[in-house]
Amino acid sequence: MPFSIQTRHLVNGPEIRKITGMKSEYRVGTRGSDLAMQQTESIIAMMKQNYPDTGFSIVEIVTHGDRFQNKPITEMGEAVDRGIFNTALEQAVLKDEVDFATCSFKDVETDLPQGLTAVSVGRREDHRDVLVSRHGVGLADLPRGAVLATSSPRRVSQLKAFRDDFNFEALRGNVPTRVEKESKRFDGVVLAAAGMLRLGMQEHIAEYIPEEVLLSAPAQAAMGCEYLSSRDDVARLVASIQHPETELCVRLEKKLLIRLSGGCFAPIGVLAAVSGGNLRIRCRIVSLDGARRVEDEITGEPAAGEALVEELAGRIAGAGGLEIVRETRLALQGS
Repeated sequence: MPFSIQTRHLVNGPEIRKITGMKSEYRVGTRGSDLAMQQTESIIAMMKQNYPDTGFSIVEIVTHGDRFQNKPITEMGEAVDRGIFNTALEQAVLKDEVDFATCSFKDVETDLPQGLTAVSVGRREDHRDVLVSRHGVGLADLPRGAVLATSSPRRVSQLKAFRDDFNFEALRGNVPTRVEKESKRFDGVVLAAAGMLRLGMQEHIAEYIPEEVLLSAPAQAAMGCEYLSSRDDVARLVASIQHPETELCVRLEKKLLIRLSGGCFAPIGVLAAVSGGNLRIRCRIVSLDGARRVEDEITGEPAAGEALVEELAGRIAGAGGLEIVRETRLALQGS
């Protein structure tokens, strides 16, 4: 079996749905981690506000990434390109084992299986990365030669550029384990702020790392749903809880990632944000040793987002960003 499924618990509604075309109960696929479950329950709660008579059953799906948590993502080879967290979720949707699946939108692959739609839902949480440190201090005050735990090439490269004395160890696993156990083994553990905040673990945060030091991953902190493109009823449910500004920004970040040939191996930081009616898109690519850096940004009208992405991608490529991405991918794949 490529994955296992079990019903964890039910959020019940009445047996008969009053709106034509809607089911009385929807099966919601999700990973079984604490964070995935919290996000799923949050998504269901938002849907219940708009469709109070609808029931939802949560179905746990074990993914490839969950099964091999002790193996760094960069050592998973072809499994990374297939999507170690979302492939099993997508297969469950395609096989009609669930009506839709929830996920972190950051994990949605750029090349979806035919017949699937993926969108962001809800308002994006804090997009920054954070430091959890047994010393209780920020990055600048960590001891010389400090060891930081992260499996992200993006984090390694940018933090190496910030302090070239930092050392890094690969680390995976669920957020509570990394915070409560692994943070005692290292000088610091770097995680996404969104997961910490959603799990109510903000008291463990020693520093919200500034964007000038560490620019976040494309679509970081956004939740998502995947469903069959033919399911108009599910599309209606999902659309009812979308946040237009979040959807615009994370879509553009994903598009820029595609243009720069990025993926799990790519040391690419991207952030799009709308403020005062203006759209600002930033991108940063740094080599694994922190020595080479390509960074640029662009601003304009939100309606011109795709054109802005194309222009920014061209600038980044012209400045050597694609070479850094390619070299990093080859280095991490052992080529």
